[in-house]
Amino acid sequence: MIIKHKFLNSHQLQGKKILIIGTFNPDVTCNEAEFFYGRAKNFFWRLLPEVFGKESLKGDVKRQKEFLAQHDIELSDLILSVEVSQKDICSYGDDKLIHVIEYNTENIITILSNGKTKEVYFTRKSFDKSVQNIRGEIYKIKEFCDKNSIKFGFLPTPSRFYSQKKLEEWRSIFS
Repeated sequence: MIIKHKFLNSHQLQGKKILIIGTFNPDVTCNEAEFFYGRAKNFFWRLLPEVFGKESLKGDVKRQKEFLAQHDIELSDLILSVEVSQKDICSYGDDKLIHVIEYNTENIITILSNGKTKEVYFTRKSFDKSVQNIRGEIYKIKEFCDKNSIKFGFLPTPSRFYSQKKLEEWRSIFS
């Protein structure tokens, strides 16, 4: 079964100062997220505001969008669609991202080509064997950034847990 991205059709990149790229947000009934990084075990909306000296915005989509606009940040994901078996439709493990149908790499590079974006961050630092294909795609974006003097950084994943150490890593990467 082909699963498309939940938000990218309604959320087109515009070329903001900062672009933060994640992996995938599936458009399935069991995905309760209302916006990027909206799953219960994802702490993006606690980490990012704290990097900028603000309080957590977890669960408040309206304020999240206001925060992004205020700080000239936009969000995107690397994957547009994947193919998974019916039994795996609600599984979010990396091993389910092996059968990618369509990447967003070209769209991202096209937006970066306009010259407005000065910083790009990817919300993952490591790649196990199940996601080597993802590594290749993100490195295409990194290489474009390197050639065009756009800062590129790998952030520790905001998923699974929040810690002071993770927050400090995010702060050092953004500084």
